[in-house]
Amino acid sequence: MRTSQIGKSYTVSLLGLHGSSVLIEATLLNGLPNFMIVGLPDAAVNEAKERLRAAFQNVGLTWPNLRIVVNLSPADLSKSGTSYDLGIAAAILGAQGFQLSQTTAVFGELGLDGSVHGIRGILPAVLAAQQEGFQRVIVPLANKAEAELVGNIEVTGISNLATFACSVGVPNIEVDAEPDCGGKQDVFQMSEVLDVSDVCGQEDAIFGLEVAACGGHHSLLIGPPGVGKSMLSKRFVGFLPDLSYEEALDVAVIKSVLGETLHSLPRRPPYSAPHHTASMVALIGGGAGIPRPGAITQAHNGVLFCDEFPEFATNAIQALRQPLETGEIELHRSRAHIMYPARFQLIAAANPCRCGFLLDGNGRCRCTPRDRASYRVNLGGPIRDRIDIRLVLRRPTKVQLKRGGQFSTVKILEEVCEARARQRYRNSRIEWKIPILNNSQLPGTWLRKNTLQQSAVSTALENQIFDGKLSMRAFDRILRLSWSLADLRGRDHPNDDDLSQAYLLRGEGSEEW
Repeated sequence: MRTSQIGKSYTVSLLGLHGSSVLIEATLLNGLPNFMIVGLPDAAVNEAKERLRAAFQNVGLTWPNLRIVVNLSPADLSKSGTSYDLGIAAAILGAQGFQLSQTTAVFGELGLDGSVHGIRGILPAVLAAQQEGFQRVIVPLANKAEAELVGNIEVTGISNLATFACSVGVPNIEVDAEPDCGGKQDVFQMSEVLDVSDVCGQEDAIFGLEVAACGGHHSLLIGPPGVGKSMLSKRFVGFLPDLSYEEALDVAVIKSVLGETLHSLPRRPPYSAPHHTASMVALIGGGAGIPRPGAITQAHNGVLFCDEFPEFATNAIQALRQPLETGEIELHRSRAHIMYPARFQLIAAANPCRCGFLLDGNGRCRCTPRDRASYRVNLGGPIRDRIDIRLVLRRPTKVQLKRGGQFSTVKILEEVCEARARQRYRNSRIEWKIPILNNSQLPGTWLRKNTLQQSAVSTALENQIFDGKLSMRAFDRILRLSWSLADLRGRDHPNDDDLSQAYLLRGEGSEEW
């Protein structure tokens, strides 16, 4: 009895930002014509049956008038999305004797006319294929430039099923010339940087944000409406150094999973600014089925700006506790457990009260003490404890308006880069379980051993801990701020002035916030 031939092809199944290889097997059996896909396919994968049947017919390929069984292995791994279409087509052609090389992974969604459409998440999929040992990938032509960002793997872009069939040896197929997708793009993409010289006044706030950029500290801007909080947040990205290749690749992977088509890696840190009406799922990620990345993951290696921070839903604000502390978010769902990266710098903005006029001092504020307390209580102590710097912005004077901005983004960036170079040299000599990227990640044991001095300032800080006025987390964050101030000033070790100013930047003396 003749054993039917089994066609094989390979693709990658994505779960979050990571992928694992999937073997697609197809066999043609005697019996009534039927098409069955097994191996935990979702609705989108199951609908490939009709897309493939129409695509085969419209490009002139013979559709087998037999019982077709397609198996997606490992069978206990949930398969979702439309990227399996071209791989299933390759397995069916393999069952007819036109076998694809087993060192090639295939990705692509088929249209009814046989065209190959671009898919979401091609960058992490190709990265996973490279790590799995594949030597070549076949991707939609629309995704070719993005796939080539990986490097060290051969990338073939196709726009039609007929072209693919011809490449595996199917005879008598009319193939149109592949459109030109252009030459290879630059690896990095530049973007415009706004200059802080546009901001009038606010010298103290700008210096505080420079310290934040130096050490990777979270910050809260408090001031009346129109004082420049949003302007400063948008210009804060310009204070941060360019992304390294590894950081840019992480950011590009996230953009790819979210469906953005990439032609080059981003050079500048990302900036995410969710609206204050955003839900907890929109902020941290989630959704039905397999969780999707949220705004905090989109801000990974960059800035998350939360305007009107106290107006966010309470559960959304409190959900930031874990990522602010660990730089990642764990999402548990019935179908999947996914960990997304979320190492961002939080720049939050808030009015001093619900009406916003408390700091103006002209009697315009009509909020009662109860209104002011209820406005602030939404943040909660644990979140405030995780914010390193609190800056109060006041309306600029007439003199400041006439004088204009006194700072330059280019100059601040140079100072931040010099300070971060000192950090890298020092932190590389600290033995710790994870790499320490900046001062905000310095371990508490190292801080308390290497920062505290026998001085009035350090003694006063320690007394506040024993009196219950200062938490250990806040104490460590003050020490981290002092190191950032020392780095900006070119010192090898913080002194009493740095500790005192760190205490003031922390805002521990403020009863309001």
